[in-house]
Amino acid sequence: MFRSWRTDLPKGACVLISTSIDHPRADLLGGLRAVELASRYLIEPCGTGKSRLTHISRVDIRGHSPDWYKKVYGHVCAGFMDRIRASFQCNTEGPETKV
Repeated sequence: MFRSWRTDLPKGACVLISTSIDHPRADLLGGLRAVELASRYLIEPCGTGKSRLTHISRVDIRGHSPDWYKKVYGHVCAGFMDRIRASFQCNTEGPETKV
């Protein structure tokens, strides 16, 4: 998996770009090699302390049924979004400083 951030977008937006690369030591998903053809997370500020996250993805998880996509894939995407949100949360521990 190759990931990259772009933060030079207009209006304070940023994007997380992700795509698969061919590597012999890559992890297998259930004995199968998953291929993420394109995945983009666009994060746009929309008010004080709020953001809008848009996810566009083109994935080939070989061997899974359409039923799997309906029941499981949404939960997988939600987990990724939770981790992105957690990466932006402020740490309130420690002394207050003037910045």
